[in-house]
Amino acid sequence: MQQLVGRMRADSQLLAIFLLVLGNLMISFGDVLVKLMGQSQITPYQYVFLRFTMTSLLLLPFWWRLAPERRGWGQWKIHCLRGHLLLMGSSCVFISLVYLPLATANAVFYAAPLLTLPLAALISRESVRPATYAVSLLGFGGILVVLNPAEWHWAGWVALLTALSMAASNVLVRRLPTGRSVLATLFMTQALSIPVSLVLALPGWQPIPADVWWLLIGSTLVGIIYQGICIMAYAMADASKIAASEYSGLIFVTLMGMALFSEFPDWNVYLGALIVIAAIGLQRRLR
Repeated sequence: MQQLVGRMRADSQLLAIFLLVLGNLMISFGDVLVKLMGQSQITPYQYVFLRFTMTSLLLLPFWWRLAPERRGWGQWKIHCLRGHLLLMGSSCVFISLVYLPLATANAVFYAAPLLTLPLAALISRESVRPATYAVSLLGFGGILVVLNPAEWHWAGWVALLTALSMAASNVLVRRLPTGRSVLATLFMTQALSIPVSLVLALPGWQPIPADVWWLLIGSTLVGIIYQGICIMAYAMADASKIAASEYSGLIFVTLMGMALFSEFPDWNVYLGALIVIAAIGLQRRLR
């Protein structure tokens, strides 16, 4: 163990891979917490509003200490748009995890990287090689295998909407200036979407039991830590050399679904996930 720790300290790429695996393990626990919350009376918009509010309150003191020019007000329109995409995506994540097995929902979420480049061409007019579209279609075929149209569940469309909102949010990040504060981006994105999330949450507001509060706090903290770990990892090594470590999350949620919810995926989930991962790998090579 000491040899492994010493090697990681000397090899930043190995350390970055370790951090990504650890981060995906944590966010997998976060998915479990959200799925458990879905068994209560809390609504998706109520969940999003409370999570955004808690995250913003935790980040507010650190954001306030930033120099005024680094707080992100100059790009408030982009932050606001990304925030509302995140609102939609987070609500869809909640619904997907409630109605779909953990492994199935997460396999569909992996469509986000496949959609990012085509959306970049559409929204930002970026140059994208034609082969990229073929690879995206291959990945979408993998998603269809995961969802198995013969046994189609409407929550599959909701999971795809999650992937679409994540991809659009990733594209909009490229419109932010270089050297931006990551902390300011995280804070502004969520803080600016709190009013709309509150308006959506109020009509169906439900009392929140104490045990659900603990689940909500836990998922919020896990989400913040996961984002921080990803920032650290991708700052240590090239994304192309470590991004495959993100696939460990699919392994973790599959095992947790089996152990905690007796969810044993059919063969199509494994096959579809492999197709999606292969498509993402091909896409990175094409870039």
